[in-house]
Amino acid sequence: MRATITSTDRIVDIKAIGHDGMTKARVWEGVTEQGVIFTAYIPVVQVHKGEDNSVFERELSEHKPPEDWTRRAIDARFVV
Repeated sequence: MRATITSTDRIVDIKAIGHDGMTKARVWEGVTEQGVIFTAYIPVVQVHKGEDNSVFERELSEHKPPEDWTRRAIDARFVV
């Protein structure tokens, strides 16, 4: 599958598989090549060691508020 994701300004607590307790995850909004809209909760993103991390960090700091459908997904499943 290929998808495009956009970072939001929302960070939530989730229970990650293999971890005791809760962990933080950034909320991302996405759409697949076929047009399926989804919400992703991503706790870790790692830049390849050969890449310029400063560019990634600058781009990652550009967040948008979540759409209404994303807020409902967060409210229903992940907000503690």
